[in-house]
Amino acid sequence: TICNMPITRYFDFLQKKGALEGYMDLLVRNFNEQTVPELMCTNTVNVGWDGKMYDCDFNQQLDLGLGRGLSVFDVTSLDEAKLKEVAIATGGHCFGCTAAQGSG
Repeated sequence: TICNMPITRYFDFLQKKGALEGYMDLLVRNFNEQTVPELMCTNTVNVGWDGKMYDCDFNQQLDLGLGRGLSVFDVTSLDEAKLKEVAIATGGHCFGCTAAQGSG
């Protein structure tokens, strides 16, 4: 299941229509913890045009960078174990990937 993510223009649209709270409530009520292990943010890295790394494409849209603004230019100084220690940037929009059958 893929839903419209409550970010950027869609967030603004929902807010203007007074529907943001209801939409977020729908996503939260449909949270499915079984989707979490397959989420893209747990095993994929997005890279922006400037080399900055992100947990997922939605975090890229929100400029929520991986770690402290890590970039592909830092990759050579990092090993897989260190990357796995970096916390995943999360927010309310993450419920969009965990609702119902998830995005995985």
